[in-house]
Amino acid sequence: MRVLDVGCANGDLTRAMASLVGRGGEVVGIDSSEEALVSARAIQPDPLSASIRYQRADLSRDLPELGLFDAIVGRRVLMYLPDAAETLARLARLANPGAIMAFQEHARADLPAGLSDLPVHRRWYGLVWDTITAEGGDVTLGYRLADLVHSVGTVIEHARSEGVLIQAWEDSFLPTLVRVMLPRMMEHGVASEDDVDLDSLAQRIDDERLISKGTIFWDLAFLVSGRFS
Repeated sequence: MRVLDVGCANGDLTRAMASLVGRGGEVVGIDSSEEALVSARAIQPDPLSASIRYQRADLSRDLPELGLFDAIVGRRVLMYLPDAAETLARLARLANPGAIMAFQEHARADLPAGLSDLPVHRRWYGLVWDTITAEGGDVTLGYRLADLVHSVGTVIEHARSEGVLIQAWEDSFLPTLVRVMLPRMMEHGVASEDDVDLDSLAQRIDDERLISKGTIFWDLAFLVSGRFS
């Protein structure tokens, strides 16, 4: 198989696809950021995986030079594009007959939720999504994903919503997420360094998580895959 990973960033999904495809196949990862592609190329793929090629690409134009693919995939990329429907229509021109198109996207909801009030978690959920909005991201894209993939001529085979969960007995990923996103929050004026006490944040998150005594429903992810006739 030939697989196209759209908006590959540091290549996490690209390498996962290469592992699934195996030797004899090829996965092409495209992204608009050369910095991200440098990071992706620095990670050695599994020698038993399909060959990987990373390439800079502009999704606002047709890309016939990439050739045709048996699967076109992407994760958290359509929500950042000015016209996701138009981009998918262009990508559909790169699909072989019977090819799969599969994307995972997120959407903002009235979350987090759990067995108790979650003011710390809810504050940071709001700041994360406010940052995505400030960056021009479409915070409703996940709700329209199935319609978008269907509109380019696929028969929808899977349309699922997945809850991103934080469990009471597990270390929370939230402190790491906040640290990673804080520069972006500050750049767009969503939060200032004075608003954030990183030294105590992990403890406050843990305290709230343990008081909750149950699963915290953090976020929604949508996965849609369709197949061309």
